[in-house]
Amino acid sequence: MTALDDTPVTGEPTAVPPKRAEFLRSHDLFVARVIAACRHAGEQQALRRALGKPVNEVPARTHAVLLKPRQTEDDGPDLPLVPYEAGDKRPFYAVAALIAARPRAQRADTGTPREDEEEGHSAPAADKGPGTNRFRPSGTNLGESLALAVTRRDDAIKEKGAENRLHLMVRQDVEGLHRMLPSVVRLVSGAGVHVDYARLLKDLRAWPTYRDDVATRWLESYYRTLGAEREKAKAAADR
Repeated sequence: MTALDDTPVTGEPTAVPPKRAEFLRSHDLFVARVIAACRHAGEQQALRRALGKPVNEVPARTHAVLLKPRQTEDDGPDLPLVPYEAGDKRPFYAVAALIAARPRAQRADTGTPREDEEEGHSAPAADKGPGTNRFRPSGTNLGESLALAVTRRDDAIKEKGAENRLHLMVRQDVEGLHRMLPSVVRLVSGAGVHVDYARLLKDLRAWPTYRDDVATRWLESYYRTLGAEREKAKAAADR
């Protein structure tokens, strides 16, 4: 696994919309299957109970939802949500819990990526219809999502506070990162910005080995997105 597999972001429109990156396919599938599980209230509540907890502290019901084999959408063999062969299962448990804890408005408007869409940002449900929120083909990381939340028109998140949280988060070890994630994701989601949970899952899995690479990417995306959004706002105001 490498944390340096993002495609360059140029900001220029492309003639042919790029497809979602192949390295995110299994992560997107996990997210889609967890969202489907969350349509059942009992399973959603069981997954929420893993929020911020290490795997050995979650209740048996949570393990059952994530580890019992269930039918796949393509009528293939029954498989668990979390692969048995996954060495460190905590990123899967953490992301499943975060998905289950999404605001009610985002449960209908899933924000899951569509392969036929052009590269772009995720957008709040209030601005776009269900299922039309877009993520970058190589994934929209948490730094970018946090910057988009800061630049929301209703000024729901103060820039200084968001920057301080990001700076603190990227210095964390695995345990510290997982403790902070629920509050940061709740902040972003509360501002109406969707989190790319597939990209987050990939970054969490990379964190123990490639923390510096992932942290740098989150910081770079945060500041770059903040600048780009301000430029767009300024250009719109000057028209």
